[in-house]
Amino acid sequence: MPDTPATPSLHCTIDYLQDTLFGVKPLSCESQVRITEDGERVTLRILPPWPETLAKAHTVTIKGEGRTYHGVLLEAQASDADELVLKIERQPQRPGATDR
Repeated sequence: MPDTPATPSLHCTIDYLQDTLFGVKPLSCESQVRITEDGERVTLRILPPWPETLAKAHTVTIKGEGRTYHGVLLEAQASDADELVLKIERQPQRPGATDR
């Protein structure tokens, strides 16, 4: 599906992990997101507001409208369209991992 302004936004829960000096910190937020799939990669365009810590995540799980995407954050940057753009490489979710 091409990434265009006509791509509908979805209400999603985003669970993510961030490395800190004290270990890995699990975080979560809810946001309006436009999702574009491209093979094993997923691009998220997150509408404001978003937490600043999200751009520093290393592992991300996105849940919305019956779909779940899990992967490693490759790139994060703010766009000219006032969105946070995350590029994610899909990874299988670990066995035993639970949804919150």
